[in-house]
Parts: sequence; structure tokens; C-alpha cells
Amino acid sequence: MESSDLQHKCGIAAVHSSRKQPHAKEQVVYALYKMLLNLQTRGQLSAGISTYNDKRSQILDTYKDLGMVNEVFKTSFPVLSMKLFKKYAGDRGIGHVRYATCGDESKDLAHPFERQHSQKWKWFSFGFNGNLANYAELVEQFPKDKEYYLRYSSDTEMMMHHIAKGLKGEKRPDLLDVFGNVSKEFDGAYNITYLDANGRMAVVRDPLGFRPLVYGRANGMTMAASESNALFNCGVMQSKSLLPGEMMLVDGENVEIKRYAPSPRKAHCMFEWIYFANVASTIDDRSVYLARLKLGQELAKRETENISVNHIVVSVPDSAKPAGDSFAFELGIPSKEGLVRNRFVGRTFIQGSGREDRIRNKFTALRSILKGKKVLLVDDSIVRGSTSRKLVEYVKRVGGAKEVHLRVSCPPIFAPCFYGIDMSTVGELIAPKYVNNVHEEISEAASKKIAQDLGADSLIYNDKKAVVKAISLPEKDLCMACLNGNYPTACGKQCYIKALTMQNKAKGKEAKRTYE
Repeated sequence: MESSDLQHKCGIAAVHSSRKQPHAKEQVVYALYKMLLNLQTRGQLSAGISTYNDKRSQILDTYKDLGMVNEVFKTSFPVLSMKLFKKYAGDRGIGHVRYATCGDESKDLAHPFERQHSQKWKWFSFGFNGNLANYAELVEQFPKDKEYYLRYSSDTEMMMHHIAKGLKGEKRPDLLDVFGNVSKEFDGAYNITYLDANGRMAVVRDPLGFRPLVYGRANGMTMAASESNALFNCGVMQSKSLLPGEMMLVDGENVEIKRYAPSPRKAHCMFEWIYFANVASTIDDRSVYLARLKLGQELAKRETENISVNHIVVSVPDSAKPAGDSFAFELGIPSKEGLVRNRFVGRTFIQGSGREDRIRNKFTALRSILKGKKVLLVDDSIVRGSTSRKLVEYVKRVGGAKEVHLRVSCPPIFAPCFYGIDMSTVGELIAPKYVNNVHEEISEAASKKIAQDLGADSLIYNDKKAVVKAISLPEKDLCMACLNGNYPTACGKQCYIKALTMQNKAKGKEAKRTYE
């Protein structure tokens, strides 16, 4: 629940349908819509698509708006929705769902971004998932003396300028070269979908592979998306991950997987398995569901409570449910639905005056389950602590729980993320207030102090080794910077030093983001 206040940068999708397929153009738009629905958890601020159709005057056309996917595509109004599907029909297209971690929340900053030009290879649209850690540095390098102008405070706009720069000249460039050169300029996480008015389409995974990106084929279509569940629900039974530094290139009817940049190391974001990714997805050949089950098993090994018949396990829906179930099974404690999620509450619900109102809108506490019980409340993570504090209070006061013991499947978060997760300052995190050394495991004394801060009767976190074991990838292939301060890129390290300096100067107040 605490990390339900965290937001991911975005989700991306791409579809190519052979023109030999019957109703190819109609299939593409519908497939994009379905994939974006399945990626909705990665971004609920806006949604959009760009499609290519050389039979219409607007060869490359983009549609985007603020709102959930069904709101944007007006599916509550079938006539309007079918008009949209017909207008944007094409034999290939890209799609995007967004949450803002850089830039504001206006419709103008919804993806895809389209840049029009009279030369077709310079007319392109793109969307991306991630965050450029060196955005501030790129802004400083921008050639203001040549009267270039940055309209938005957005790394997306900066990325658009660099892609456009790679398309200069009188001959159509190779997209391998374009994105190879871009990779030399950018530091951070950036999975990209790209489409131009020549019909060329590229799906690009950054050289360190921070974010997941998969592709597959079904029903005469080649599809790619941020997560495998989006492809599976479009009929792709077997999907493959693009490797870091690889791209899927579509030119005409030809589809190829090519390397565009070297990959010095892998840095897969461990938080994808803990919280962000859909539980049904597989990321880099590792099941999200099984990883969360293992996190619960590892957490159970750390339990210190003298278990009695009065103890129950309650998972915070939905991302903590697999960990909570396996935690309860290992300890032989009943796992109860003490919190029921309201699944019809979306991004635009009335939040009320504070976090307690938000909790009441998202959850209903079942007093018949919680009253008088010693609740082992399993959550996926604690970031800022403010939501956890209100949740503990809610379970006790409204649910009637006798005790609430927080059990967290993710280790303490000590450091900001500069790669696309909305936790960018040291001051907003609760753990650094009680722990001085980011490289050490949290002590029992520090956990006790955080528990007191949150109003919980006790608190136990998983440790870092448990995360590595649960995901089943080598630690060197994971980005765990938010847990240990070891950033995998040069600018990530610089941003952390800057963030610590800014926080010290803020004297107890929350400092600004390093890239603002």
C-alpha cells in the first residue's frame, strides 16, 4: 500500500501487422488499445497512440488525452469509440500510458510525442518509459545561441531533440545509427517506441535494461510491450525479452532484432518484481508472481512474534498478496482478507482532505476479521511512511485490531531513484531518518524506532539477500540503488551526491529534485 503512492514513469506498446492480413489496419488499433489496458498500472495520467497509414493524408497520426485508457478511448460511448478506432486505423502503431516523474501533468506532455516535417523520415512520433538521470546536464549543453527553444521541463522533449538531430541530412539514416548515437548522449533508463512517416518502426531497450521490454507474434501481428501480460492477453503465448542494447526494427514487411549499442552491464530494476510489474508478467525470464511468493517465504524466516491463535496475516491488496499468502503458509497462520480493495476507484476519484480519506476510498477494513486480532500486516514496501502510518491507524481504530505488526517484503529504501520511479529526494524517505549507513542492513533498534513512528507494534523488513534470492538473478545484474546507494550509471551517482548535499542544506525540510 505504501508503494501504491509511488508511480512509475510509463508503459509502452508497439504493433505491426502484415498488410496481407485481412483487416490488418483495424487489428493494430484494437491490439494497441488492449495492450494499453493491460499496462494501465504503469501509468494512469494519460494514454495515447500514433499509427501509420499511407492511404490517408495524415500518414502519421497521433491521438492522446489525459485519463485512464478507457476514458481516453471513450469506450463508454461505443459510437465515439468506433470512430476513433476507424480514424486511427493503420498497419503499424505505437502506444503509451504515462505517469509524470519529470515535467507537469498537462495533455501536451502526454505521449506519444509527434514531430512533423515535410521529409517523411524526419516526421516521427515516439514514447518512452524511464527517466534521464542527466537531464539537467543535457539542458545545460543545449545550444541556446542557435535560438533553439525548450518549451517544456521534460526529458521527453530533450529526447525528441536528440532523435531529430540524428535524422538530419539529405539521406534517410539507418535507425541503428540514430539510436546508437542517442545512447552515447543519455544516462538513465529509456525504453523507446518510435514510428516515422516512412512506416519505419523501432522498439528500443536501453543498454542497461532498467525496465522490462518484451516482444512476440500472434494472429499475423508482431507486438512489443513493457510487460508480457499485455502480449499474452493479445494472444502471444510465448514472448521474449529484448536484451539490453537491442532494438526491434520494422522496415516495410521486414522485422529484425538488432543490437544498436553495447551493454556494459545489466541493471534490471528490482522494484519491478517487488511492486510495479503486473503479477502475471514474466520479466527477463523470471516470474513476478513466483518472486513475490519467495519474498514472503524469506520474510517468514525473520519472524520474531510468538505466534498464537489470535494472530492473523492480512496482506495489503493487491501487490503484497502473493508475499502475504506465502508468509502465512510458512508460519502456519491464517491469511485473511482484512482489507478489501475498491477496484472501481481510479485516478480521478475524490481524494478528500488527506491520506486517511484516500485509504477509506481505496480499502474497506473488515471489522469482523480484524477486531481483537494481532494482525501481521504484510506490505510490499515502505517509502515515505505517511501512508503506512495512516493505514496502521485505520486497521486499529476502524478495524478494531488489538495489535498491528508491519511485515515488509522489500528492504528499507534509503536512497532516491533517478531512473523513473517517483521517489527523487532523500528527505521524503523514512528510512534515512533512522539509519546513517546506507550500505548496512537495518538494525533491530532502527526498525523499532520506525515502528514507533508509524504507530505499529513492531516492524520487520526483508533483507537485500532475500531480494536477490527471490528474483533469482545475480546481484550484479540488478539495480538496487534505492536499497544500497550503488547507482549503476555515472550521472546516477552524481545525482545521489547532489541529493544528499541539497538535503543537508535544506535543514530538515524536503529538498527539490536533483533534476529540477
